[in-house]
Amino acid sequence: MRIGLNAGHTLSGSGSGTSGVIVESIETRKVCNRLTEMLKACGVEVVPCTVDKAVSQSAYLQQAVNMANRIDLDYFISIHFNNDAKRAGHGVEVYTYKGRQYPDAVEVCEHIAALGFTNRGVKEGSGLYVIKKTKAKSMLIEVCFVNNPDASLYQQKFEQICTAIAYALADYVQAAPKPVAPVQLPEKKKYVKVLVDDLAVRKSLSWDSSAVAGRVQKNEVFTIADGPIKVSGGSMYKLKSGLYITAAEKYVSIYEK
Repeated sequence: MRIGLNAGHTLSGSGSGTSGVIVESIETRKVCNRLTEMLKACGVEVVPCTVDKAVSQSAYLQQAVNMANRIDLDYFISIHFNNDAKRAGHGVEVYTYKGRQYPDAVEVCEHIAALGFTNRGVKEGSGLYVIKKTKAKSMLIEVCFVNNPDASLYQQKFEQICTAIAYALADYVQAAPKPVAPVQLPEKKKYVKVLVDDLAVRKSLSWDSSAVAGRVQKNEVFTIADGPIKVSGGSMYKLKSGLYITAAEKYVSIYEK
């Protein structure tokens, strides 16, 4: 397993990120350094993708992506911190390509939120350069906000936050046990993984073509809200999004986490 870790932003200059109670470019490096230690202990090969100095924001982004793409990564993780000029924003959020609800991305949000932060969820990140341009599966984590009480809570919970991220990622690692969970969540969630190249998702419990709401692709993963639910000629799962997907084993696989 090979993971690329990017501490968001340069240390100084136009690409150095935001600041408030804490300084983003400093804290991203602290998180990445601790994550590196934790993931290596789980048997993960960690590839540094951090850029300390660049002539511009665009140059920084290009260098970070080049570092990620020069080697065959299983995952690219970029660590960031958020800012809100009105100081109204709170919590953790994760960006993925097309907002895909990867179980590990969902789990990062859930476990950090369980430490006292607001769960802002997994969001559409296709427009973010490092998400759009990296070849590997990618995730950009906005740990919390730098300019409100989030920052103080982050300082208190730093170790548990790093553990929450490592805990989610280590599900992909077989070489060693994953870290102890930073908090115990009330129950495991069920996920459905698409096994075929193209599969319909539906807006109602119907096999009719008029019920098709869209298409999903092979290896995409979705959170199950309910099911299996019997439908004439088969069964379906209701997804967290409110859509429905077939429960047939030749099209999907199910697992808990």
